[in-house]
Amino acid sequence: ISPPPPILMRPVKTLKKSGGKIAIIFSNRLFLSKAVGLWTGSDDIEHTYTVGCYLHYCNGGFKDIEAEDLSTRKQKGNERVIVGDPLYVVTAVKT
Repeated sequence: ISPPPPILMRPVKTLKKSGGKIAIIFSNRLFLSKAVGLWTGSDDIEHTYTVGCYLHYCNGGFKDIEAEDLSTRKQKGNERVIVGDPLYVVTAVKT
């Protein structure tokens, strides 16, 4: 069982001084029996949104919250498909 977001993120707000940058990197690989429903019931875009919301609402004073897809991709026809595990990063700056 995962703690509620404010409790989970409490240590984060004490880690950085003003102007410091935090990066939370994650993949979508998981064990369904161990992941919380919020994570298993959403897609990769929603995962980055969730992490960004945790930073926004943790009262840690973060701004410039951004998400980026770091997944390795290769061209396959008209598509760029992910090779290996998907990888994402959410970054923010401490105010």
